[in-house]
Amino acid sequence: MSYFSFDTPGRVEFYDCDPMGMVWHGNYLKYLEMARSRFFDLAGYSYSEINRDGYTFPVVDLKLRYSSSLRMGDEFTVTTDLEEYENRVVHSFVIRCSSRICLKARSVQVCLPNGSSGLSFTMPKNFTDRIKLLLTGNTGR
Repeated sequence: MSYFSFDTPGRVEFYDCDPMGMVWHGNYLKYLEMARSRFFDLAGYSYSEINRDGYTFPVVDLKLRYSSSLRMGDEFTVTTDLEEYENRVVHSFVIRCSSRICLKARSVQVCLPNGSSGLSFTMPKNFTDRIKLLLTGNTGR
């Protein structure tokens, strides 16, 4: 189930490619992080704000399925779906170039209070409140 979906455009730059002109596999993670950061910005709860509230949201699980390589100069779209947000943040991703699927992925982030080694099994209220506003179309801005 997807609570929220959005697209993030991108373009493959020279520095993302290996000597064969294809995106180096590790750079797909950068594209996913670009989309995750945009999600938090859309919710009005950026990584900076998460940190100011005394938390970090580390990625604890990441699954990738490569289907087709992006190449230098390709324009692509990262479609991001929010699957969970109350106890952890789960996103699924599809990176497409035109109609071609290049990568499918899923990431899981948990809440870790700053200075603690123990996980929080619920997300901060400020975060869940912002997500609920986002889901109703009212970001409060």
